[in-house]
Amino acid sequence: MSSQIDIISNALVLIGHPPISSLDPDQGAGATVGSALYSTAVEYLLSTTTWRFSVKQQSFNRLTATPPNNWKYAFQLPTDLITLWRVTPNCNYQIFEDKLYTNVSELVGDYTFSPSASAFPQYFVQVLQYKLAADFAISVTNDSSKNQLYENKYRTEIGIAMAADAKNHPPIAIQDRPFTDVRYTSGIF
Repeated sequence: MSSQIDIISNALVLIGHPPISSLDPDQGAGATVGSALYSTAVEYLLSTTTWRFSVKQQSFNRLTATPPNNWKYAFQLPTDLITLWRVTPNCNYQIFEDKLYTNVSELVGDYTFSPSASAFPQYFVQVLQYKLAADFAISVTNDSSKNQLYENKYRTEIGIAMAADAKNHPPIAIQDRPFTDVRYTSGIF
């Protein structure tokens, strides 16, 4: 289990900065940069890929307020939502600000949230450390070659991490086959 400080400190060590034990500015430029960039990097990584460890399913709370336009119902989006991936039942909807509007009276959403750093699996920690090392390199060391090195390591490692994370959810078989079903019902085969 890694903490936020551990992850930031490891990323700093990768670029040649001494390890840190807190985000106090007394710890040097690395602590200042780490404090400023860590949350942005985490949210970026969580919002660009469906990491199974950071997806939760929750019923959304229906609001009593009258929704705009032609929608019948309004739902409050969870405060920890980063990216909405799917709603059940499958339906049309629109999101405005922190509300979701639809014509379905009950709704369950699958969405990305940000777990604590201690809940990050090791493959994600590795990707995050390389991402942070690339982000920190220019600010802390003013060395663009270190930035490029860790950007390349990040790009390689993210593919490995995504493959590892995919093992946490079996592939879902396609159930609807309208293109092949039509051949059988029309007598083509």
